[in-house]
Amino acid sequence: MSEKLDGKVAVVTGAGAGIGEAIARLFSEHGCRVVIADRSAQAAERVAGDISGLAVTADVTHEAQVADLFKACEEAYGRLDILVNNAGHPGPTVKVEDEDMAVWDETIAVNLSGVILCIKHAVPLLKRQGGAIVNLSSLSGLKGKPLRSAYCASKFGVIGITQSVAFEVGVHGIRCNAICPGGVFGTGLIDTIVGDRARAEGRSAEDLFDQNFVQPSALGKVIDRREIAETALFLVSDSAGAVTGEHLKVDAGR
Repeated sequence: MSEKLDGKVAVVTGAGAGIGEAIARLFSEHGCRVVIADRSAQAAERVAGDISGLAVTADVTHEAQVADLFKACEEAYGRLDILVNNAGHPGPTVKVEDEDMAVWDETIAVNLSGVILCIKHAVPLLKRQGGAIVNLSSLSGLKGKPLRSAYCASKFGVIGITQSVAFEVGVHGIRCNAICPGGVFGTGLIDTIVGDRARAEGRSAEDLFDQNFVQPSALGKVIDRREIAETALFLVSDSAGAVTGEHLKVDAGR
């Protein structure tokens, strides 16, 4: 087993499934002790059990639960080296004049406020020895998409947070970067997004995914969640020791 992250401790949010689960499993393979944070206790416990990690049930929109998450990490491992903000909300697929502001608020709360809350409570631990933060943004955080105002707004915001925080915490030896995935196969988030948009446009989900994600890409391929995990591994490793405040597209060249 590689020891790229040997002795380090990571908190990964939304790690009970999808990209977060892939990141947690890959980090564990490289010697990292991982705190599996998820709103689903069952999902968190399943992944944690497989990798001998720590399962913590937490909703990133509630500051008290976020504070308890990092307290549990410190009590279990005595340190924190890595934070991966992966927990996400698909947001609505609607015309702007039909925007339900309650759903808008929920999307922003998870995708944007949840990121800043986790960073707020992680930084005091990361300051002790330095470390790395990786935020999951999206291609929709770089270019707006029709019917996707809430999601795009939240993911654009993640890029802004990443750049701002990088300048603030760099003096403490903490790096902060973002990943902008394209359409990733096998995640509930993309399934929801594609399904909602397909219904809104009167198309099949399969046809929409192929025409909007696969065919336009330079590599003409579906992205696997493991490929996003490998990118996260690079960004938190010493190999990226001079990389901060950046966003990295992983989209097969879409």
